[in-house]
Amino acid sequence: MSRLAALLVLLLAAGTARAETMITSLSTHRLQITSNFVGSQIVLFGAIERDAQTISRAGGYDLAVVVRGPKARVVTRQKSRVFGIWMNTDGREFVDVPSFYALLGNKPASDLADLDLRARQQIGIDAITAITPRLGTNPNMTPAFREAFLRINRAKGLYVENPTGVTFLTPNLFRANIPIVPNTPVGTFDVDIYLISGGVILARESTNFEVAKTGFEAFVANAARDQGLFYGLAAAMLALVTGWVASVAFRRD
Repeated sequence: MSRLAALLVLLLAAGTARAETMITSLSTHRLQITSNFVGSQIVLFGAIERDAQTISRAGGYDLAVVVRGPKARVVTRQKSRVFGIWMNTDGREFVDVPSFYALLGNKPASDLADLDLRARQQIGIDAITAITPRLGTNPNMTPAFREAFLRINRAKGLYVENPTGVTFLTPNLFRANIPIVPNTPVGTFDVDIYLISGGVILARESTNFEVAKTGFEAFVANAARDQGLFYGLAAAMLALVTGWVASVAFRRD
């Protein structure tokens, strides 16, 4: 009898956990860029569905849309003046960090949920635990390198937080514009959508899209990756021919 009661409790808990669900869709799952790409947006549409037994949330709904680009290895260096010359004097290596990160919400990250919950789900730049460099010769400088890493990526538009990035069209319909800046890396981007109320995550949906090069730029990139030897020989030959043509064109008699 006790096992039956426990099973009923689990079923009720599962039903409560799925009281709210989301249906989401992207305007495109593949964005092709060329050498003259100046930026674009991918639009996320979504709807919140509730079952008949779900009561209205007193505080309403909040949404957090987290977009992560392909993981990368990045080295951040510190320059110092040595004998009048600016030189790299220290550095930190960041391993498997998102090459792109965007948090789109209907309010600031700190108002969506507490830091512990956001750190578990990596919601918000301040909650990304992966952005911790390998220790160098001076561990006390590690926080400074983290701040430098974030400052550089924010300046490039690769790390973004937009507290007005999600718009509720109705109480249960929403949209978000995912920014794709000109220097966005290529690869697969993961999109996680969190439905939150009162600092508690009610539902989560995941999707993805791909940013890919096209045209001559794609041909060059693929050749460099797949045919490294021939690409290197072709680049060397092109440099020699360019130098010879320049010497002929600007030769003085």
